[in-house]
Amino acid sequence: MTLIKKVSTSSRNGDVSALLTLIVAAFAKNDWTADTYLSSVIKTIGEYDTSLTEALKRLQVFSQMADKDHARDMVIRSLFKLVEGYTHIPIAEVQEAAVVVYDVLDQYGLGIQFDDQAKESAEINSLLNDLAKPDIAAANAKLQGVADLVAALTAAQKDFETVALQQAEGEGAKQDLATASKLKKAALKELNDNMVGYMNTMTKVKPDTYKATAQTISELIDSNNEKVKRRRTESEAEADAEVI
Repeated sequence: MTLIKKVSTSSRNGDVSALLTLIVAAFAKNDWTADTYLSSVIKTIGEYDTSLTEALKRLQVFSQMADKDHARDMVIRSLFKLVEGYTHIPIAEVQEAAVVVYDVLDQYGLGIQFDDQAKESAEINSLLNDLAKPDIAAANAKLQGVADLVAALTAAQKDFETVALQQAEGEGAKQDLATASKLKKAALKELNDNMVGYMNTMTKVKPDTYKATAQTISELIDSNNEKVKRRRTESEAEADAEVI
């Protein structure tokens, strides 16, 4: 009976990344330098582990950028809505201040949130500069909550720029970094085609040397495959429920 099963090809990028790390750690408990073939396989698996981890980090930065962009969009909407509301309040001093601030906002328009991220950043920075001018800042001070929203937009913009810089630096250093999906596919091929069969064979030939590590790897892969199977079953159940 085969001791180690192949890794499910339905495994997600994150599944394979975590599995690679654990397999590398399992091999690291012993010295395999006497086995040149396995040493080469372990080296390749380790390289895929590092590359896939970096690729997923880069994807995480893209996700963070989207979250930060959404956060600043929400502040922009709140700011426009609040100031516009003040323009309808029948109190002369408040209404006059609101019109001053709204005229500045109106030069940019609520549509800036739909511009591409780089253009939106430039427009937000320009808007913040305008809102910081003495006469506009004085008008803001007369409108409860507006100064707080301007401060919130400043913070949200700074957060976005920080993540955008991280993403740009990552692109500059790793322009040839393969996508996570391609790395996952290559890693699965290495595991299933080169590691699994060899370890199963050597476990029979030299059980004292290979069996313990093979059992550990078998448990790791079984756990991964069970998780993938369970996730697929839950998805199918949800789909059936929607049909019903």
